[in-house]
Amino acid sequence: MAIYYLCPEHRHPVGGVRVIYRHVDILNAHGIPAYVVHRTPGFRTDWFDNDTAIVYWRETRVERLLARLRRRLFPEAVIELPIRGGRAARIGAGDILVVPEIYGPDLAAAQGRGIPKVVLNQNCYLTFNGYSLDPERRITPYQHPDVLATLVNSEDGEDYLRHAFPALALHRFRLSIDPERFAYRGEKRRQLCFSCIKNRADAMQVINILKFRDALRGFEVVPFINRPQHEVARIYQDSALFLSFGYPEGFGLPAAEAMACGCVVVGFHGGGGREFFRPEFSYPIEQGDILGFARTVERVIEGLDRDPETFAAKGRAASEFIHAHYAPEREGAEVLGAWRAILEHAGQVGGA
Repeated sequence: MAIYYLCPEHRHPVGGVRVIYRHVDILNAHGIPAYVVHRTPGFRTDWFDNDTAIVYWRETRVERLLARLRRRLFPEAVIELPIRGGRAARIGAGDILVVPEIYGPDLAAAQGRGIPKVVLNQNCYLTFNGYSLDPERRITPYQHPDVLATLVNSEDGEDYLRHAFPALALHRFRLSIDPERFAYRGEKRRQLCFSCIKNRADAMQVINILKFRDALRGFEVVPFINRPQHEVARIYQDSALFLSFGYPEGFGLPAAEAMACGCVVVGFHGGGGREFFRPEFSYPIEQGDILGFARTVERVIEGLDRDPETFAAKGRAASEFIHAHYAPEREGAEVLGAWRAILEHAGQVGGA
């Protein structure tokens, strides 16, 4: 038995990919065989350091033809997935395949029919992408017999999925922030930063409102996108402010990482970030409230100039909260706890 995490292939930083690699490392470190599954031979995510165990889906034309024939001739048969690079040649009924929520309503049937599966849902707001508005079309992996359970990464995601699928076997795990990479730094420049990955148009409005009001005088504005982790961490550590434009968010790693480095964060929690956007050390803004966003940033900068010690205390409190609540040890314990419960259930029903 092994656990296989199907993983998207991105050369640019994507937080959910890092989480998949992290889970595989945690499981292997505790004696549970696990692998990342990539489709492209030789592919390995290289925007963070890793030596994570990887196998490659062996999708030759012959293999695809055989799988198609097997589905047609033996409609109840398990469709094993051929792989290379691990101890086994195939992922089969004795294994567990973990599939991200992004693969849509047919992910359970399309990815190795009959193989026990777990859905890894890292952004609940993507859960229904690709679904139908037809009330009679009820295809979903969350009620599929192959699916043993769902893993979810935030309180918000847990609430969302539990409401949508009350009978779902659901396990929430905590993400972690690397305490060495994203270490607190109290000495800050007059600098604000933000990620340009989501809602760039919102960022354009907020920054220009502030610019033409002369509210950014003396501040360096540092937008970033697709930068290596060590560069992003350095930007956070230099910056007094982080502006959060992310929405929707399964968790909101950029804002949490910025807080860990001592930034005061202003902006959208995106749903998933609600659990750590505490008003005592951050400034949550209602999604879409551009004017409120700009006014709050201006007010926060005025507060920094008027009382720098109080401002610095907020950044320090944010960092302490993040490092205490999202420590790697807590993540590891929760991932292991979830998987031990899943494996125990799988054993009871004749699986792994």
